Amino acid sequence: MTQVRDVLAQPWKGVNLGGWLLLEPGPSYPLFTHHLLKDKSQARCEWDLMKVLHEKLGKSGAMEVIRSHRETHITKADFQRVKAFGLNAVRLPFGYWVITEPRPKEPYVGPALEYVDRAVAWAEELGLQIVLDLHGCPGGESPEAPCGRRQRPESRWHWKHWDFAASLKILQLLAKRYRDRSCVTGIAVCNEPCGVIPAHALMSYYSKAVDTIRKAGMPESRVAVVLPIFQRPEGEEAFIAKWSKMTQGRHRNVCFDVHCYHCFENQFHGKTFAEQLRAVEENSAMFERYPMVAGEWALCLGRATWCTCGDLDEDAVISVFGAQQMEAFRNTSHGSFFWNWKEDPEDKEWNYQVAQEMGLLKRSPLVLPSWDHAGEDPLEEVLHPSPEDPVVYYGEKVYLRVFHGMYMDVQGRQVDCSWADKGLWQEFSFCETESSAESQKSNGRRPVRHRDIVRLQGHNKHFLAVPSDAATKGQPVFATRKKSGTEIEFEVIMDSPVLKHRGKVYLFSRQTASMLDADDEADGIFARWADFGDWQAMTVEKPLAQQRPVNLSTLSRPRRRVKGPRGSKDSPVRQAGNDADAMEGTEDATSKRKADVLDE
Repeated sequence: MTQVRDVLAQPWKGVNLGGWLLLEPGPSYPLFTHHLLKDKSQARCEWDLMKVLHEKLGKSGAMEVIRSHRETHITKADFQRVKAFGLNAVRLPFGYWVITEPRPKEPYVGPALEYVDRAVAWAEELGLQIVLDLHGCPGGESPEAPCGRRQRPESRWHWKHWDFAASLKILQLLAKRYRDRSCVTGIAVCNEPCGVIPAHALMSYYSKAVDTIRKAGMPESRVAVVLPIFQRPEGEEAFIAKWSKMTQGRHRNVCFDVHCYHCFENQFHGKTFAEQLRAVEENSAMFERYPMVAGEWALCLGRATWCTCGDLDEDAVISVFGAQQMEAFRNTSHGSFFWNWKEDPEDKEWNYQVAQEMGLLKRSPLVLPSWDHAGEDPLEEVLHPSPEDPVVYYGEKVYLRVFHGMYMDVQGRQVDCSWADKGLWQEFSFCETESSAESQKSNGRRPVRHRDIVRLQGHNKHFLAVPSDAATKGQPVFATRKKSGTEIEFEVIMDSPVLKHRGKVYLFSRQTASMLDADDEADGIFARWADFGDWQAMTVEKPLAQQRPVNLSTLSRPRRRVKGPRGSKDSPVRQAGNDADAMEGTEDATSKRKADVLDE
């Protein structure tokens, strides 16, 4: 039996109150910037910050700093402002030590249940819903900062360190304490559990957590139980299929929590702006099939976005992205929460109040062109337009983007991919071999074609060269003044007969019979394998000055939306759809949250 897709009558349209009752850099601004480590860098998690405070101020001084932060960081005025923005819910992240006292030898300050009491009271008074989020569990559900303690190397943490039994007791305490508060319409059983936790162990905890909450007095008719799915190796949909098989649909009004961040890891750093919007579209389709909440989302985008958005300015790109996400969240069964309410004021992509005041969340969604995934996505031409003549000719200035969003560059003899810029160091041109150039002198401009033998020349007139031991010893590609020889010759391999703007190519070294490739962990460009994989694919782009302007009006036709009922006025949930709502699917990875950006 599949998991029933129950739907809230009033899906959450809310914001996270992160950084208040679980401290993180950014969300807890300016606390971390005021209390630096000895090397003048910021602490990376609450655990490390507490150690700094204890060393500088002693135990009582540290406790006073935390008390003052909790008293002032979020107040009733913030809840009133949330309401004024038209939102209907808040998600309240907290560490377990706020509910019970910290475990022995842990530096946290707690308990501090009075702050949760205040949040619930303010929400109830103002007519807001509140989701109680056990963001940091006893022992930690990951080695990352969001659970309170960032541990490095990651092997210092083991998934069995997470104390499931103690976590269940905290959920029981919460459910009993707030079971009669009508504003509490959700409770999250953990946050971003590490992907190495075996699925059977995580699902067993989830099932016990649902039972614990229900038995403590929070009924399925009123309170949703939120079950996070984060960077699962099997993917979200496969995990839900396993859950459905294990639980046989006996749990109702549960929803799976996904965090929609498009700015972390190579998966999102390498996506073009068009690919980012298609990823949102794919999420929308997933939201329609399963009971889900986007527990965290933001406006930040990966590297390649910013060089593949034509002449659009930064705010236009961000607002388009925000509009597409908000439209997708309309398809969720339980809603969404922006991360975060408070943040460094300079971080408009993460600070809800700043984003609203700048108008970044007020654009209407675009209507994306249909695409059957055959050939190039037509959205690429709209958002990253071609020049009037899109063909790439020998001798023309071009840029080569690698899989993680950086562009190849030359500095002296060194060849690398260090920046997501299209500057002087990133300029290349395709050159014919000396023998070909001699024979083609009278033929005028020639386009680069599939199977051509070429040389790649950098801005400094040096040519890319592959050392003879590149494939066997992994020696990097270098730049040389030499103008002939197989070490500087490459065969162009691509799907189309002629290379054009945005064309994907593979460059086959005649020296080593291997492809040029990039590496996200090692400096340099290499020629190690004869593979046609992501690491070997390079996208060729012509200069922005040659490209036509972006015209978003072609995507702005009015969209007619037919809305179905969300539920009765008497019940906050209803069953939507049938067993097809939770069919098995394919992997669709999520991304990481803001606290982890410092790892990049």
